[in-house]
Amino acid sequence: MTYISNKDYIIEVAAGRVPGSSIMYAMGERESMGTTTAGEDVWRGNELSPAPTSHTSIPIPPSIGEQMTVVSESANDTAAGTGARTVMIHYLDANGDEQEENITMNGTTGVDTVATDIRFVNDFHVITAGSGLVTDDHIKIYSKADTGLVYNMIAQGGNKSLIPNRMVPRGKQLVMRGWDCSEAQGKRVAFRLRSTDIHGTYLEGMFLFKDNVYINQAATGELKVNHTIPELSIVKISAWPDAVGAEGACSWWGILEDT
Repeated sequence: MTYISNKDYIIEVAAGRVPGSSIMYAMGERESMGTTTAGEDVWRGNELSPAPTSHTSIPIPPSIGEQMTVVSESANDTAAGTGARTVMIHYLDANGDEQEENITMNGTTGVDTVATDIRFVNDFHVITAGSGLVTDDHIKIYSKADTGLVYNMIAQGGNKSLIPNRMVPRGKQLVMRGWDCSEAQGKRVAFRLRSTDIHGTYLEGMFLFKDNVYINQAATGELKVNHTIPELSIVKISAWPDAVGAEGACSWWGILEDT
């Protein structure tokens, strides 16, 4: 169906009625924040056991991609268990194209992906589960070559990744429209929206600020932004607390368009 000009554009995109356009949305949360000088990515990697190589800044896979492994911290997240049984990985391959893969869980025994060229994990969620309907414990996806490099996770008691990091697929651009954040422990935090580009130019590994806000035991509501993010750039939100023990959540959204 083609786009009809007298209808709300965002609604039409969300409904899948605008060819070449879709909504990209991401959300995250983090508890027990520290005061890391370079900031802390908003995810719950600091709760994983064993601890990953870095829980403050989520590592980035090599641009040529790699094979990854999925594992739970509970034996109940398995093919016939009460927790998560199968999960789906939404990723970009070495070319930057969008791909998906389903993994049948095997509890605390890691299961390797079939794909060997995963460049970035954009989302990660449960598709079937036992009586609990959620994960029995943390499930993570990490580098097969290095178990300490954890790229994404589904936290205990959930069924979807809460990590606001996304890579823009090849042949697309992201028009960012809004974001928000909150803090719940009365610890002042600077939340900063970031991406690896500036003025439309991709800068590999350099997360430059796109917007920022200080917040203390409050929620911002939606903060409007208008940034165009180029292909293969990574968007994320990081936090800079004034004191140890802050906790918060965040989200962002935009329109993903063919270029």
